Amino acid sequence: MRRRITTLVQAATITAVAAMAQPAAAQPAGTRAPVATRASLHVGSVLGIVKDDAGRGIGGASVIALGPTSALAKTDTQGRFTLSLLPGQYVLRASHDLYISTYREPVRIDSSARLEREITLWRPGGTGDAAVTAAMAKAGQAPAGEAGPEHSHSDAAWRLRHLVRTVLRDEASTGPKTGNTLPPAGSTGAATPALQGIDFSGQVNLLTSSTVGGPAGWAPDQLPRGIAYLAVGAQAGDFGDWRMRAAFSGGQGSAAAWVLLGELVGHERATHAYRAGISYGAQGFDADDTQPWYATASASRGVAGIYAFDRWTALPGVVLDYGVRIDRYDYLADPELVSPSVGGRVNVLPRTVVTSHVSRRLVAPGADEFLPPPASGPWVPPERTFSSLVARAPIRAEDVRHYEIGVEHVLGPGGDRTTLVARRFRESITDQVATVFGIGAASDQGHYFVATPGSVDLDGWGVGVRQQWRDRIQAGVSYSMILATWDPHRQARAIRHVAPSAVRLGHERLHDLTATFDADIPETLTRVTVAVRANSAFARADAGALPILDGRFDVEVHQALPYQPIKGGRLELLFAVRTLSRDGRNPGSIYDEVLTVAPPLRLVGGFQVRF
Repeated sequence: MRRRITTLVQAATITAVAAMAQPAAAQPAGTRAPVATRASLHVGSVLGIVKDDAGRGIGGASVIALGPTSALAKTDTQGRFTLSLLPGQYVLRASHDLYISTYREPVRIDSSARLEREITLWRPGGTGDAAVTAAMAKAGQAPAGEAGPEHSHSDAAWRLRHLVRTVLRDEASTGPKTGNTLPPAGSTGAATPALQGIDFSGQVNLLTSSTVGGPAGWAPDQLPRGIAYLAVGAQAGDFGDWRMRAAFSGGQGSAAAWVLLGELVGHERATHAYRAGISYGAQGFDADDTQPWYATASASRGVAGIYAFDRWTALPGVVLDYGVRIDRYDYLADPELVSPSVGGRVNVLPRTVVTSHVSRRLVAPGADEFLPPPASGPWVPPERTFSSLVARAPIRAEDVRHYEIGVEHVLGPGGDRTTLVARRFRESITDQVATVFGIGAASDQGHYFVATPGSVDLDGWGVGVRQQWRDRIQAGVSYSMILATWDPHRQARAIRHVAPSAVRLGHERLHDLTATFDADIPETLTRVTVAVRANSAFARADAGALPILDGRFDVEVHQALPYQPIKGGRLELLFAVRTLSRDGRNPGSIYDEVLTVAPPLRLVGGFQVRF
């Protein structure tokens, strides 16, 4: 949504002040949840169908509602859609990249009421072109293909153009502005030409993060750390959207860190749906000569990365994914890391897809702290320090070479979809990393150790099922069976002294079960995300030499409140708790989580202001 520049500056200022005021210091799912001005348990709904001029249902069309809240629904393969809305006045609009639409209807939504609508879109070049052109001319619109480059007909562009007008979008000829404006020096009140037509969106997070774990539990240096997070984005013409994200954390007597990301993301349904960006993160910590690990670690660490990926729809039903990520970790013995990948999807039957993926991923210890998260989640900067378990041993990245082929089959059309998945994969990992928490007094200060137990070759297969219930709930469960063959490293002896179960010899069989659940409840403006992973070969926290069956989890809850700190924005409470030490959405080895010994419980709480 569009925000005045002064509002953005005020929000950023509040973020910085709140972050420095914290007593201690240490993240897109991008949401389509409606923006609310009040909560109600009695919502209304709009049901209908989107057809072409021949009466056939159009799948994949967007139906947008703008009013007291905003909502977007996609039609199923039969052209049907459902929107759940809080009571109030709305404007409905339907669109599809391959069709022309003149539909724009004001409607009133009442509590527990249901409206039904039938919407018609025209294909360019069809018999209805003359009627469409006349209707659009009467409404003061330009038909598709006649709009200038500043008038994209994408879903995002339409939503941006029809939001409430702000000072940034007012024309200079509209006269003096009133209210909270920020005109340039010497101006008469009009917005600068460079900012006219730019619609900003983003969020401000003020969070606290803490951990529970280790021999001392809640230690003084593990008190909550303050985190300030700011994200800003806007549409980049017809190319896509740009966004910038930054986060800062710092604490008394512990590590201070900040991370920054800028990226450009292409439109999801474009022929080339690209994603490119650059990121930088830094971590600094106080010198402590009493700790032996500090003698072998620098007082600061920095990570820079640049990446570019593309999803190319080469032919109908044929999609190629390829790209590369280049990183520099200044604390590694070999700091430059290059990670290429290539994959594809081919529709072999109407509801059956064959997938393949080949990649080489160089993953540094501590990479999850520096890598940017998905756009939806909060970005928590590096919270802990770490060093090599073996004195004076250099820290090296693990080299993961992954090969995979799979099949996906969708059962049944419509908004409720069940997808069956089967895959076969191989991995060859050099210098697999083990992460050990809870060793000595250093662990009470948020420190952990890394080492290399060896290299391993994996051969496995997996099956899974994913279920989607409209736009409300998505759930999935997957099972994998893996055979591993280990080649021990010379550091294995040192690891065996502190964590015997993290050292594996010869052959090993792993059974892995992962379940995910995502719920979006518009009636209460609540979003819940849950991930649970169980594995038969987790390294154990005690002195046992054999691995154990264990589980890890990640739970995140967003609850919107009926309050607008910024006009048109949304205030959300956030709570997250996790024992998973690795973000499963970031690349890595299957063993990265399995060989993490005694991970602490991480708690994150606070609020998010979306605008």
